[in-house]
Amino acid sequence: MRLWPLTLACWSWLFLSNLASAQAIEPVQDVHIIVMRMVAARQNDREHIRPFTVTRDYQLFDQELQQKARVIASIVVVPPDQKKYEIQSGEGGRAEKILRNILARETQPSKNSSQQELSPENYEFQLLGLDGLSGRLSYKLAIRPRRQEEQLIRGHVWVDVGTYRIHRIEGQLAKNPSWWLRDLHILVDFAEVEGMWLRTFMHAIATVRFKGKYVVESRDLECHSAVDAFSLRSNPVLPSYGIEKHR
Repeated sequence: MRLWPLTLACWSWLFLSNLASAQAIEPVQDVHIIVMRMVAARQNDREHIRPFTVTRDYQLFDQELQQKARVIASIVVVPPDQKKYEIQSGEGGRAEKILRNILARETQPSKNSSQQELSPENYEFQLLGLDGLSGRLSYKLAIRPRRQEEQLIRGHVWVDVGTYRIHRIEGQLAKNPSWWLRDLHILVDFAEVEGMWLRTFMHAIATVRFKGKYVVESRDLECHSAVDAFSLRSNPVLPSYGIEKHR
């Protein structure tokens, strides 16, 4: 039993080494270089986002993980910041209104988006090491907000060693958005869809005063390309692209 931690460490090192070899890369040790390349990759991805439609599944669970509400919506995104949505189905009574409010807020135009970016202007970064995620080798960085604002997250970010794209962001909001909520923890996954780097999964858990813990998840089910986005209703048999589930 005493050898177990050493054995686990050896396997972890071997796993990460194999990932690095498979990706034919030499990891960088300077966190400033990593962050600079990450910011450049995010800017490049934004410039290559095309209009698209995504079908997104929202679910609300109580602290016993019993489903309380569910909403499935079709969201049309037109860069740089235009969004509109249509709810395809919903269930859950009063709890459903919470998901509808989340959807409405997500599709509102961003205000001061530059103040929410993962950048040195908004965050301090610390390199914690390498980690394997979704079959890719990533830099795991600690992120600390420079301001106490609800749009910023205190936690961790996983940055691909080869592409410098962000695979995951996880942590707590620097400031609770409401008196009713506390200990709000968020996990967001990203993946490539139709040549675009998009958010595909979100998991949030919070304690609601006088109510207990609740979990909200949103998962992308389908994504349609630019042509499909504007002809979706008139041609329902257009091809769609499944999104892998992330957990």
